[in-house]
Amino acid sequence: MSKKYDPSLLLELKPSKRLKRLLILAHVLALGACLANALPLVIRLALSAGIGLHLGVVIRHLNDPRQIIKYTEASGWEIMDGDDFEPVRIISSTVITVYVIFLHVIRQNAGKKTIIVLNDALSEDDYRFLIVKLRTTVNNGRN
Repeated sequence: MSKKYDPSLLLELKPSKRLKRLLILAHVLALGACLANALPLVIRLALSAGIGLHLGVVIRHLNDPRQIIKYTEASGWEIMDGDDFEPVRIISSTVITVYVIFLHVIRQNAGKKTIIVLNDALSEDDYRFLIVKLRTTVNNGRN
């Protein structure tokens, strides 16, 4: 197969509604467990406030940064997390499923990072293309 047929990849991850719902559910369950235990009322209220604040921080974090994933034969994998593209190496421990990708990367200066990509963060075709590109590049060791 010729190299010119191998298209590059440039995908912007949108905030995942499914991930937001899952995180809200987890926080509601934690809040219920916090209120249902036998701790003194003051401690339960403090823990409830902490859970609520954490939920606010998590939701804000999910809405703010939009990450862009880029792959070219010349540059390899790159991730824009802020202002500039940063070269990364995809680790073979990356988990790829039909519903979610747990993308494990090693950044050049900052160490390991995990990026969670749910299938609703991309269009159906882009998500499928990302899966194919990850499987073909990571399995071949050209990451």
